[in-house]
Amino acid sequence: MSQVNTEIGRNAKKRNLALLLAVVVMLGFRLLPATGALGSEAMAVLGIFFASLIMWMGISIDWPCFITLLMIGFLPSYGFGKTFSGAFGNSTVAFLIFTFMLVYPLSKTNFVRRCTVAFITNGIARKGPWHFMCFLWAAVAFMGLFISPSVLFVAFMPFLEDIFQVLGLKKGSKTANCMMMGTAFAISLSSGMTPIGHVWPTLAMGYYASATGVEVNQFQYMAMGIPTGILILAVMVLIFRFLVDPKDTADIDPSKAISLRGTVPAADRKEKIVLGTMGLTVFLWIVPSLVKGVLPEFYATVNSWTTAMPPMVGCLILFILTDNGKSIMNFAETSKNVMWGSVLMTAAATQLGSCLTNNDIGISAWLSDILAPVANALPATGLVLFFIAWAVLETNFSSNIVTTTVVSSIALAVTLALPAGTVSVPAIVCLIGFGAGVCNMTPAGQSTVNTVAIASGWTDPKSMFIWGGVFALAAILIMSFIGYPIGSVVM
Repeated sequence: MSQVNTEIGRNAKKRNLALLLAVVVMLGFRLLPATGALGSEAMAVLGIFFASLIMWMGISIDWPCFITLLMIGFLPSYGFGKTFSGAFGNSTVAFLIFTFMLVYPLSKTNFVRRCTVAFITNGIARKGPWHFMCFLWAAVAFMGLFISPSVLFVAFMPFLEDIFQVLGLKKGSKTANCMMMGTAFAISLSSGMTPIGHVWPTLAMGYYASATGVEVNQFQYMAMGIPTGILILAVMVLIFRFLVDPKDTADIDPSKAISLRGTVPAADRKEKIVLGTMGLTVFLWIVPSLVKGVLPEFYATVNSWTTAMPPMVGCLILFILTDNGKSIMNFAETSKNVMWGSVLMTAAATQLGSCLTNNDIGISAWLSDILAPVANALPATGLVLFFIAWAVLETNFSSNIVTTTVVSSIALAVTLALPAGTVSVPAIVCLIGFGAGVCNMTPAGQSTVNTVAIASGWTDPKSMFIWGGVFALAAILIMSFIGYPIGSVVM
């Protein structure tokens, strides 16, 4: 063991020395005066080049590349938008890769259990069965704001089984069925409430930016997505309480959940670093928009970094900082858990969406001509309802990404051809990305979440289809008549 620790310590010192030398080289070249044909930016590029060589030889060839990209992004001739487009095809793909990597270490901590225990064992949650279930669903919805639905549901399932055991619930219980369905609905819905680590909202935002050249930032999306999602969750509770109305809720004693407090250890240094880094990333996404009117130059600077830069910095922090001599985030392990299928499909779908909405190709005009009679016959509210209902219906029987791609592309083609001001195009497109998360009627809607929920035996396909359909209908109405007006104001 001592030899292993010695080796770990030796490797850490070698890595830190190489990293320090690389930083000195980069800063040194930036401070050197321009000479002859080499201007200050050329000197900076040379510094990045030599520093990269030092890191690749002295550390590794994987995560130090993030530092290379970070420094290139600060070059005036490139910026982060051009840097990410050159390296990954577009900043949307880069955003997903970095966010998937950043969120993974969080899923390996006790955060999911600790957060859930904090929600379900407070004084209000212990007042009664429905109080308890509301806080359980609120817990998973909160965590789902920044954790992939598949990752969260798989990580949460063992703990949910523990909760059922503590409460004395058996398979076949209507209350347990409600709790399982509500958990699946809440986790899937939360994947549309923010773009943090979620593919379909990110895709929708990317399509709009590609078609119009105007970006919807993280704050604008969440200002619409979170309130709309909270209202839908509130209606979900009413559906379960008064329509499903399980009679065996009286058998639940929420105070028994107190015993779960002792099963979760206190947060260690590693978890605190991961949570702090996540907090910094969210800060860089949201705060600039809040001070746009007060500090316009600060907003413009941070906004030019694109949404992919903050999670890349977060990843770098976790690669550089160590716990017991080892990096908080291991590149080889983390990269295996990036959902590369989603990343590749996003890359292809984003480019395909760009082709579909390209005026020079002509598909956009063709679709507009075909759908113009429908669009003209519908009032603005009807058009909004049409596209949102289409997205929610399709996502329950199809891939979330395919739904977002197809419906967003056609919605853009139609709405951009309408007279300016007829509808809020960004609000419609973003709600399509939001609606792709309302997908619990069939296993095809959200394969991991729905399939695991049904296979667990705590719910069944019939319940998911019926009550997932009622939930979807409620979501369509709330998105159309509350979410859309909110989006029209903030976007």
